[in-house]
Formats: sequence, C-alpha cells, structure tokens
Amino acid sequence: MKSEIQAALKEALKSRDKIKLETLRGLLTAMQYEEIEKKVDQLPKEACLAIIQREIKKRNEEIDFANQAKRSDLIDKLKAEIAALDAFLPPQLASEQLTELLNGYKAKNPGMNMGVAMKTLKDSYPGQYDAKLASELAKKIFA
Repeated sequence: MKSEIQAALKEALKSRDKIKLETLRGLLTAMQYEEIEKKVDQLPKEACLAIIQREIKKRNEEIDFANQAKRSDLIDKLKAEIAALDAFLPPQLASEQLTELLNGYKAKNPGMNMGVAMKTLKDSYPGQYDAKLASELAKKIFA
C-alpha cells in the first residue's frame, strides 16, 4: 500500500500537482508516525486503510467548518485532497448493498444483535463501507 502511495507521489511531482503532492506527503507522514508508534517496519493494509479513512474524515470535518465560514476556496482544495485520498480506498459498498448484507446476517442468525453484525461486517469488508451509514442501517434493521 505504501509503495502505491509513493508511486502516486512521484507522479504528482512529475505532473506538478501541488495539492495532491501535499496530501500524499501528509498521508505518508501519518503512516510513518503510526509505524513508529506501533514499532513495526510496515503497516498491514487494514491499518493503512484506516489511516486513509481517518484523513478523509478530517477533511470532511474541515469542509463543514469551511462551509460555516463560507470559504469556497478552501472547500475546493479539501475536495481535491479527498479525491486524491479516495483513489487508494477500495470501492465503497452502497447503502443498498449494506442493507442486503445486514438483512442477510439477520436472516442467517435471527438472534444476532447489532454489535455482532457490525463486527462481522467490519471483519468481512474492512474499509469498504461508511461506518456511520452502516450503523444507522443496522439500528433500523436490528431494532
């Protein structure tokens, strides 16, 4: 995963894409901090995906604040950063697919509660869905 990001960083350098370059440098730095913190040479893919999702979440929160401040220039920059980060995430499951999966879990095991279903979903599809959306759907299905 890290090598893919480094390759994209080189590409951004060549194409002089300043926003993408800054974003990928920041992402690599976040990964290096995590490696140092966990005392490992290379993070597993799941940890890398979690870092990317965390960075996207930060930028989405910044977009909310920029909207409140009516800073359209900052919003455009943040959306470009999110697009650069999104390229490294696997395709996200749609709301309908999440609903199907959760209904399937409930059909297979009628006694299953929401927590177990969310853990099963997390283990089966790491980094491939919006956790907030999945939680809302699970609350409706398992209520």
